[in-house]
Amino acid sequence: MGISSVRIELEKDSYDVLIGNNFLERKLFKDLVVNREVMLVYDKNLDSAEIKDTQSAYLNLGATVSVSVGIEATEENKSYRSLNEIQNLLIENEFSRDCLLVGFGGGIICDLTGFAAATFLRGVDFILIPTSLLAQVDASVGGKTAINHPKGKNLIGSFHQPKRVFIETAYLSTLPEREIRSGLVEMIKHGLIIDKNYFDWIEENVDSIIKLNESIIIEAIKRSVEIKSNIVAMDEKELGIRALLNFGHTFGHALELIGGYKDYNHGEAVALGILSASKLSQMTENLSEEEIGRIHSLFIKAAIGTKTIKEINPEDLYAAMQSDKKKQGKNLNFIVLEQIGKAKKVSNLKKEIVLEAIKNSLLPA
Repeated sequence: MGISSVRIELEKDSYDVLIGNNFLERKLFKDLVVNREVMLVYDKNLDSAEIKDTQSAYLNLGATVSVSVGIEATEENKSYRSLNEIQNLLIENEFSRDCLLVGFGGGIICDLTGFAAATFLRGVDFILIPTSLLAQVDASVGGKTAINHPKGKNLIGSFHQPKRVFIETAYLSTLPEREIRSGLVEMIKHGLIIDKNYFDWIEENVDSIIKLNESIIIEAIKRSVEIKSNIVAMDEKELGIRALLNFGHTFGHALELIGGYKDYNHGEAVALGILSASKLSQMTENLSEEEIGRIHSLFIKAAIGTKTIKEINPEDLYAAMQSDKKKQGKNLNFIVLEQIGKAKKVSNLKKEIVLEAIKNSLLPA
């Protein structure tokens, strides 16, 4: 199968996302690395032989120097400490403003590499090779870069676009099924907020997506990337429509926080957040019981959890939401559905309504 390509069209810094199976060849990187210092930032959980081969490839392609740094990709390590490790190595090796950073791993590595590139010498180039499904359909596209703070997720970051993204679906076969489901949640979210036809298609093909059927998974990734790229092209800095991509995330990030980033992975937390946001949508926008049922049924079919794994206090979850970076002043913003495929932003909701949505959607019976 050939390479699919999605162009991210921006006012400046446009770039291509290349998608395929077993398509990564050294020649694809030559124009990016020749006569440049290159740093590879990788997830320590990746295959060591592949990491070594990837690093040596850059020298063979004409890089003036190639160094690498491995990060254990956990939310705790998406931090100032890891950022400093990367920055110190760049400075010690006397990297110039013409250098290139390469992020090789899941969403944590993509975000961390991008933020290191955004902040070193006021901004240098980077490319991404996302290896998880979640990173391929979300973190690698759109230029959001960040690290975490003890008070919340992604609170310190910048918008900084990559020069190119290489989505190699062969990496997905090395992932546990739990991680595939986590990425599937973001795909479902894309259909829910803006493309009912895509949601319908996922309903029909969910088993094939989870089983990584080659043609189906490439089509699913491409469609998700196209949806996100269209939104980013209209609103790169999240001043308007891009906020729709946060559907389920205000609840989800708070669940991650109160669970110490151990109870749920990102996709699982966002799935629960989508259920709360759907219940909120019913209360504020009259989202139909039938459509809520479709969302719930799709999660069940995909073996995605629909209740918290342990009892939580809705007040604690609401308090955790206060660290949400998408607030306007003291007001929390929520993305809600008018119907599947049509979302909007609301604010100034009464606390009691939000607590009721939590109680009626998440808590174990």
